Amino acid sequence: MSHTTSPTYRTASKKFFSNSASIRFHTLIRATWIGSLAVYIMHLQSTNSLHYYLAPTMQKLLLGCVIPFIFIAIVMACHALFGRNEFDCGCEHPPPSGIMRSVLLYGLIALPLIMGFLLPDQALGSSMASQKGMSLTYAPPEIRRKEPLPNSTPRLHVKDVTVPQDTNLADTPTSVKFVPPDEYSREFAELAEKLYEQPIIEVHQEIFSETLGTLDMFQRQFSGKKITLTGFVYRDEGMEHESHFALGRFLVMCCPADAAPFGVMIHIPDAKKLKKDSWVQVTGTIGSAQVDGQDTLEIKATQVTPIDQPATPYIYTNADSVKAYDAIRSKQR
Repeated sequence: MSHTTSPTYRTASKKFFSNSASIRFHTLIRATWIGSLAVYIMHLQSTNSLHYYLAPTMQKLLLGCVIPFIFIAIVMACHALFGRNEFDCGCEHPPPSGIMRSVLLYGLIALPLIMGFLLPDQALGSSMASQKGMSLTYAPPEIRRKEPLPNSTPRLHVKDVTVPQDTNLADTPTSVKFVPPDEYSREFAELAEKLYEQPIIEVHQEIFSETLGTLDMFQRQFSGKKITLTGFVYRDEGMEHESHFALGRFLVMCCPADAAPFGVMIHIPDAKKLKKDSWVQVTGTIGSAQVDGQDTLEIKATQVTPIDQPATPYIYTNADSVKAYDAIRSKQR
């Protein structure tokens, strides 16, 4: 007895296998994209470029995704290549129909990844700082110490910036200098005592913002102290380019999207010779100035040395700056 296949069955069977091939194709594309994403993360890690995109704490979380991404990509590829025809349960959204729609959809998804591989990895600079606005203050004004200077000093006027002459308070007892204005500033006061003991205050990468926050809060007490720090050259229209520039760094909490530009006003006679966005190391003495009616730090530079951009150009907050400072000093000894 011969068996014949009905036209309806042949049509349904042909449609089933056609849909199955389409699903396999789309699954393979998605597996390739997920695998490429894992490769890109490993590429950033191997080239030491991950810090351009994420803060250190977030980098660990992202690196932890590499193995799961690879595992998912392998499983999806195996389903696409060797799985049974009925491996798709039909419970998800169907893949895009047509070549043009598929190219458009997957092209939009792949574009950021392709640009990531092709474009150079680089740090934020003056252009982004201008858009976000360079901040020249670190400590909130309401908690900065308000006592007047022991001696009145003449002021030098530079455009819209008022610069006081250095006032050295080296003869004042340390216990009087760094009384925290409130309990939340106790860490700043403790760090200030340690910094004041040094002949030259070195602003370390690990506690960059905390150090400048401390100096800003107790700027009168640190007036006249020597300091050295690094950053990129920043200028805007409100500065006197002949004698001033801001030494800038970006403070990153999570990623460059929330990066905040901070700077310190630098006074040096030939400031205009320094190229914007170039990295320099500044050595000088701490002073005080008024910019837009606010007290700000100003460093009277005695030496400005061009340097290469550091391996990690961004700065990050530190949960315990005093402990971190002690650890840094221990390594230096």
